[in-house]
Formats: sequence, structure tokens, C-alpha cells
Amino acid sequence: MRLICPNCDAQYEVPDEVIPSEGRDVQCSNCGQTWFQDHPDTLSRAQQEQAAAPGPDEEIIHPEDAIPDPVAQELPAEEPEPDTAAPVFEPGPAPRPDENSPARRRVDPGVASVLREEAELETTARRRDAPGSLESQPDLGLGGFDAPDEAGKRAGEARDRMARMRGETDLSGEEQMEQFRAESAAAASRRDLLPDIEEINSTLRSNQDRGPGDAGQTGQSEVREKRSSRRGFVLTVALFAVLALIYVYAPDLSQMVPALEPALTSYTGIVDTWRAWLNGQVEGLLSWLDAAAVSSNQ
Repeated sequence: MRLICPNCDAQYEVPDEVIPSEGRDVQCSNCGQTWFQDHPDTLSRAQQEQAAAPGPDEEIIHPEDAIPDPVAQELPAEEPEPDTAAPVFEPGPAPRPDENSPARRRVDPGVASVLREEAELETTARRRDAPGSLESQPDLGLGGFDAPDEAGKRAGEARDRMARMRGETDLSGEEQMEQFRAESAAAASRRDLLPDIEEINSTLRSNQDRGPGDAGQTGQSEVREKRSSRRGFVLTVALFAVLALIYVYAPDLSQMVPALEPALTSYTGIVDTWRAWLNGQVEGLLSWLDAAAVSSNQ
């Protein structure tokens, strides 16, 4: 259907389902004029009733009082010429609201301000998207395509909000504004809280994602660790064996190499001291175990 602004005569083509059967308030995006628009079916019924109603000066002729004209009956009815012109949709006169029609609802100031703001944003977006309106500043090194993209995004958000407002006419203007602010805040908070998926995927890799090369490297590292631990254990045992052999064969080594006699004597003395300390600790442990066993038996 076609909407015509009564103030600036701006015309809008909108689908019929936008206007409910009981009508609604609409606003011109050009001048901001607000008026009540009825559904097309309501307008057609009102026009039919107005055309069928007789005028005040017309005389009502009953069928039984009418005298048929024999000449008119004999003449064939003229066929109307086909109308080849394209149909022109002209808005009919606005019907007067009767007593049974719902009362006109006033637009909430908050809703009116939101509608006006959305209309301004859409007008600005159309002007920016128009050919020849794109301005570039190569001297400053600024990209010329960011502004239209941002304008298109804002226009899309404006259309989405308009669609939500059309579907939620039962809410007041303040409630709609609060709901819009809450949705914007929730979206911003969710955007800040969400982690970077690409960063997580780059740092975490499952076993299934690892290739044959990764598996080979893991096996080689495990074999290398086992070899190093085995080598350390063997070196420790060999060192203790060498020290024990030096202690046992210290007198023979002193006779074979007299220069090593002072060092070997000192080494054997240190080993004897550690042996005596270890013997005392073992005897003390055995005595404590015997005492504990005797006390438990008693």
C-alpha cells in the first residue's frame, strides 16, 4: 500500500502486513509528521459504504415503483472499452472514525524520538551510499571504504530495531529503550568476556591433530630421557665401586706408589670414620627395635 504524508506529501510504498487490522500510528521520516493510518481493507470497506449511501437530495426509487423502458430493453448493452492505461493508486478520502472504531493512540515521546533518530540515520546512510558522495583523503592515508561500511552497519541495526518495535507495540517507549540498552550492554559484555578462539587453537593441540612427525619426536624424547637416567645410575654405581676398590687395595697401592701413601692414608681414615658412625647408627636402630619388641610382648 502507499502512504502519503499529509504535511510534505512524501510517498512511501510499504507492505500491507505492516499495518495491523485496527490501524497504527506512522511517522514521516522526512518531516517527522505523525498520523494514524488505517488498514487497506478498512479503507476499502469505508469507501464502498460511502459510495452505496444515497445523498441527501437523491430520491430513493423502489424497485416496484420503477417503470421499465421498452426501448432500453430492446437496445443491446454497450460493451465498455478496455482500459489499457496502467492503474494509478490514488489514496481515497480518509474515513471518519465511527463510534465502534478504536480510539487513536498517541505516540509515546520516547518512541517518537527513537523513530526520528532511526529516520535520520537511514537518511544519512542513503546519502553516503549514493554514487559520487564518497570522499577520499589520500594525503592523510585514510581508507575511503570504512565510512560506508560503518554507515551500512548502522542502517542495518536501525532497521532491526524498527522491526522489533513493530512487533512489540504493546511495550511502552521507556520499556523499549531500557530493553535496547540492556541488549547493547549484554552484547558488549559478552564480546569482552569471550576468549580468542584462534589463540586457544594455536596453543592447544589434541593427540589426533598431531602428525606422524610429532609422534616420532615424542618417542625420541622419551628414549633420550630413559638413556640419560640409565647412564646416571651406571655412573653412580661405577663411582662407588671405584672408591670401594681404592679403600680395599690402599696398602698395595701405597707399596706400589709410595708418593700416594699420605693421600691413601687420609682417605682410609675418612672411610673408617664414616664406617664407625654408620655402625653406631645401625646398632642404635637395632637396640631400639629390640626394646620396642620387648615392650610390645609385655
